[in-house]
Amino acid sequence: MAKGKKKDKKEKKEKKEKKDKNAPKRAISAFFFYQKERRESLKKEKPNLDNKELISTMSSEWNQMKDPEKKKYVDLAEKDKKRYEKEKAEYEAKQKDEKKGKKSAK
Repeated sequence: MAKGKKKDKKEKKEKKEKKDKNAPKRAISAFFFYQKERRESLKKEKPNLDNKELISTMSSEWNQMKDPEKKKYVDLAEKDKKRYEKEKAEYEAKQKDEKKGKKSAK
């Protein structure tokens, strides 16, 4: 039975399309903006923590924060979401134009 599962995994890998390097990067969440800002200062405060412990500590801090404290990061995330949506629309329009160009060339 284990052999069947391995074969399924190989089939899935073969079917997966390669990611386009020109595609826009996904939007960043509010927590990731917080994490990006907090990581260095937390490392200085607690240099003995490894990455897993750092993330766990930041996660606990995030969960204990009130909404007004999170607002800065939520606003950054919303701004980044708009950026992503704009870039995605431009990318998809460009992809559509390229496909039309290939069809008319035939």
